[in-house]
Amino acid sequence: MIITVTPNPAVDQTIFVSALEPGRVNRFAESQLDPAGKGINVSRMAQRLGWPTIAFGFVAGEMGSLVRSALDDEEVDHHLISVPGQTRLNVTVVEEGENRETNLYGPGPGVAAPALERLEKMLQFWLKAGRVLVLAGSLPPGLPADTYARYVALARQNGVLVIVDADEEALRHALESRPHLIKPNRPEAERLLGRRLPDEEAVVDGARELASRGVEYVVISMGAAGTICVHGDEAWRSIPPKVEPRSTVGSGDSLVAGLAVGLAGDRPITEGLRVGTAAGAATAESSGTALGTEAEVRRLSSEVVIEPIS
Repeated sequence: MIITVTPNPAVDQTIFVSALEPGRVNRFAESQLDPAGKGINVSRMAQRLGWPTIAFGFVAGEMGSLVRSALDDEEVDHHLISVPGQTRLNVTVVEEGENRETNLYGPGPGVAAPALERLEKMLQFWLKAGRVLVLAGSLPPGLPADTYARYVALARQNGVLVIVDADEEALRHALESRPHLIKPNRPEAERLLGRRLPDEEAVVDGARELASRGVEYVVISMGAAGTICVHGDEAWRSIPPKVEPRSTVGSGDSLVAGLAVGLAGDRPITEGLRVGTAAGAATAESSGTALGTEAEVRRLSSEVVIEPIS
């Protein structure tokens, strides 16, 4: 089973306009709502790829009810703990004429200690049935910066592999507990390392440095430029198929889902990279915040190119 934890889920609203005019009334004819948050999306994609999964996290208010209902509609198992407040609404404005996106992200509701304790108890129980734990996304107000680090340690005690897809202090603390795989994008890796990674050679060097801190696999995503994966002395680049991108929202989460499916199935990391890269491309060519379908992932998998880097 693939277990995901999304402490700060969201509802994503995508609005399509021909061009956004700041300071003016902008009318739109098309909009869509999707459950969101990195781990939520990982569970959604893993379920589409045929793997049992269960999503954990905190939800609040009417927006939280939308997340529950959407996961029920997609038949994604979940244990979402209710907290006071309102689950955040993330708004993405897609300017189709300009091929440009504007993102508006909120902070999410606070989480008090009793709710956090309840989540940890549930995790302790379900990790016994888990193969891979995915810790993904930002931490909401009230959660300690070392929350992911504690969950990594808990999973390791249960023999469960851990993927961390986070940023800044949450990722920095998680590294101290030595997760099995981390998946920052290039800007996140730059913040973690404290330096720019201007080209592929610098990305590979940065990934090797992060791997030397005790991480088995470091995967750095670079959008349409592909993905770099480092494992010990080995390194690979994964080149995505050419698609007509409609939105990049959820593509990185789909990549993580493919990696999780590969690890859960004891497949070589290159197979996880292939499935994840195809899943990311399928999501990129989907409308708004929708994820790619299983059929699209299978179609694109044969077009992914995996190359060793000397």
